[in-house]
Amino acid sequence: MEMKTMADWEEWAKLYRENPREFERARLAAIEELIMNQPESMRRRSRQLQWRIDAVRRRAPNGLAACIRIYDMMLDSVYGPGGLLEVINGSGSGPAVRARKTAFKAGICLRLARPEKKPGSVS
Repeated sequence: MEMKTMADWEEWAKLYRENPREFERARLAAIEELIMNQPESMRRRSRQLQWRIDAVRRRAPNGLAACIRIYDMMLDSVYGPGGLLEVINGSGSGPAVRARKTAFKAGICLRLARPEKKPGSVS
């Protein structure tokens, strides 16, 4: 089944219901075609974005959670610090391309003690 456009939602949904493996193959082919139809200067950035989207999809517990997380990524890239809105309005003080977030959540370090040696035991 060959999809003419990405907007053939009924065909995509039908393919997913009837043959999920073929749906995935067609989805990847459509993404690749979209990337290859972009100017060469944009392809690398598009592949990086698609990699991030795929990573979110893999880590999400279900499709709805993936959709919400990807939507949040999109909102952040538009309205967040250094996002598209700031770049368009010229109000951003930072570069047009934001640096990676480097803040990590602090974890708790546990000190592991050796078990006490009992008199007469060999260890």
